[in-house]
Amino acid sequence: MKYTFEIIRLFLLSTVICGCSQEDPEQTVLQTRKESAPVERTAPTEYRIEQDQNGKYWFAYSDGSRFLSIGIDNVVPSAWNPRENTDYYNAIEEVFGGDYQAWKKDVTSILADHKFNTFGAWSDGGLTSDTMYQTPCLYVAAHKVDRCLEGLRPGFEQRVRDNIDIILADHPDTSRVIGVFLDNEAAWFGRNGWDDIATYTLLELAMDMSEEDPANLAAKEFIKSRYKSLEDFSEAWGRPLDTFADLDTDYMRRCLNEKTQADRDAFTRLAAEKYFSTATRVVREVLPGRLILGVRFAAWAPEPVMEVCGKYCDVVSINDYRKAPEPSEAMLTEYYVRGGKPLMITEFSWRAKENTSGNPNTGGAGAVVETQEQRAKNYQAYVEELLSYPMVIGAHWFEFADQSPQGRFDGENSNYGIVDIHHRPYSEVLDAMEETNGLLEGIHAKSSREVPTELIEASQVTFTPGQHPERPPAVDLLEETPIQGPELFNAPDAKTSLKKDGDVLTFEYNTGDQWGCGVIFHGPKMWALEYGPNYAVNLDGYSTLVIDAEFSQDVTFEVFVDEAGVGHHQSESFNVEAGDDGESFTFGPIPASSGRKEYRFDFEDLKARVDWGNQRGARRVDLNAMKGFAIYLIGGQGQGTIDIRSVRLVR
Repeated sequence: MKYTFEIIRLFLLSTVICGCSQEDPEQTVLQTRKESAPVERTAPTEYRIEQDQNGKYWFAYSDGSRFLSIGIDNVVPSAWNPRENTDYYNAIEEVFGGDYQAWKKDVTSILADHKFNTFGAWSDGGLTSDTMYQTPCLYVAAHKVDRCLEGLRPGFEQRVRDNIDIILADHPDTSRVIGVFLDNEAAWFGRNGWDDIATYTLLELAMDMSEEDPANLAAKEFIKSRYKSLEDFSEAWGRPLDTFADLDTDYMRRCLNEKTQADRDAFTRLAAEKYFSTATRVVREVLPGRLILGVRFAAWAPEPVMEVCGKYCDVVSINDYRKAPEPSEAMLTEYYVRGGKPLMITEFSWRAKENTSGNPNTGGAGAVVETQEQRAKNYQAYVEELLSYPMVIGAHWFEFADQSPQGRFDGENSNYGIVDIHHRPYSEVLDAMEETNGLLEGIHAKSSREVPTELIEASQVTFTPGQHPERPPAVDLLEETPIQGPELFNAPDAKTSLKKDGDVLTFEYNTGDQWGCGVIFHGPKMWALEYGPNYAVNLDGYSTLVIDAEFSQDVTFEVFVDEAGVGHHQSESFNVEAGDDGESFTFGPIPASSGRKEYRFDFEDLKARVDWGNQRGARRVDLNAMKGFAIYLIGGQGQGTIDIRSVRLVR
């Protein structure tokens, strides 16, 4: 996913950014626990990964038995760092009269009776059982936003050791620890762990550090090492640079082409190599016989990081919140093909409006359904499909107890639990989980799916212009009365406005530093459809889009083409009443120089977008049912104007 746009990023920022995986209760260990001496580890028990004669991957125990890891995250006796004057899960005090052992026995029974076998990430370290495994999250680089750069800084190895000791102080018995996570949703994309901003990667993050920071120095040396001269660098990045001393994030974020992306990917790979090589070596020394379960990626990750993670870890772990209860074959395939290691989904969930905690579900990741019955059905459908993949060996549900209805520490207030805040089980969900969990090893063993060997390539986009001889050879969307006026969109930190002066429409922008901003132009009212979305128009018969525009500064922009039923790429369904299937297309990034120019775009050159629109569509441009055409500016390019004189469709 190389480029980003409009509402998809609002969805991501409003869901995953405040999503469940930010719970991280073990932060309290790193933040408040006094440094303690390393504890003596339990004698090692060997866990390993095996692939059977049919190509299916499994966890394997020291006695040779094989299993899948089916778990629940965040099994803890009380909510972490609850806010004042809120209701929250506090079962030991409220239900078990202060008796930790009684709570431990009960929650272990709940999970084991419903055929779970793993306490997932952030679970209480004292939850030891002969029927349950543990999977602690070590946070080897602690919790700084820039921790993906830690491998570039001196002393990283010792910091890894210190952080491991802090976390494992809560896990004195490691005999049932299958493996450990190195981290959770770290900012591998640069700005954060989930938002793929093409001009804000780990390279820009490093350049944002102080000049004395070793990561900043490493970034500058990296750039210099890839070019023979300043002139070569300036030519490759597409903008003049007087001296390397002037190189900064502002300069870099205005540059977007194949060479700049290659440099960014190479630096991301370097940072990942330093991080994973050191962290995994130390973990294997400290915890022999335990598996390294990856870093719990926030859905997608940069391609180089997928590859490096697979190189050094035993398992690649992914947090994946989906609207429809069905895993993404493309995502699972890409992680496996690039990483070469089996996979676990380490967070997934659905929330219901119907719940006994009073959760409003206004904060948190993933879809909200109506009833507990729907949560139950979604679990069954998703997990049964997920474990049919031969390379998937685990699934961990988020989470054990509901969040506070008034909001947990960060405001999330959702019904993720298998019990409510009063420790009352959601029986419909648990019964469905028990039924499904008992089938999973058989589903996995008997599945006819084969281990993937190649990435799933997006099918070729087809475009066939229609025949409308009655229509003029060209139509200007700025001259005709539109079915709906131009539509602005922008990231929370960006600003946009439109001003009309005679024949010129001026788009004023400040792209901000996040995913950016843009404007959508809708079709003429005279060709409106009587069915489908309110803005649906028939623009068939044209083959080219021509935009006459004057840019006030050099920028990189994209033009998107949206069908009428377009929507979030994870939507369960799309509005097909207008005759399209809700796809979105792009021409890719286009460099624009300051000054006036006509930009010509032939529809036969369109590519399907992977971060917006129906991903199961026919990969066909349906001009007979269109929403409109968007000019999009990626973030980090500052402020300026675009004087738009025409947006013409021509034959």
